[in-house]
Amino acid sequence: MEKIKYMFMAVLVALVSMTVTSCSDDDDDENVSNQKNPASMIVGTYTGILREPGDNTDTGGAPCYVAFERLSNTTVRLTRFICEKYEIDMENINLNISESNGVYKLNSERSLAIEGMYINGVLTITFQTEGGTTWIFNGKKEK
Repeated sequence: MEKIKYMFMAVLVALVSMTVTSCSDDDDDENVSNQKNPASMIVGTYTGILREPGDNTDTGGAPCYVAFERLSNTTVRLTRFICEKYEIDMENINLNISESNGVYKLNSERSLAIEGMYINGVLTITFQTEGGTTWIFNGKKEK
């Protein structure tokens, strides 16, 4: 009987030791997922400031709103870019996304002079209007 009790305890210990696992954040899986689907990082709504290059004054620039929707794993559509002060209202511009080391680059599918970068929740978009004025938008993703 003592021998059966010992074997039972040995089997029980073996089973418990095989079923206990360590849990941790699966950041690696998330990074792989984001690399395969960079559009998921960009999609959303951003609020920020639109300025002309070189305008670093506290009073310069104007509040703006930008929104993106996902078209594919590597393409988003700028559904709205509104800045009332400068009378800018753009929509339906498709942007291709590439990712490298956590930096997401956005480039227009068309010949429009618009490009962007997304790093750690901050979006920067540079574009040129038909009149030749260059603008820079810096904004954060709304939660």
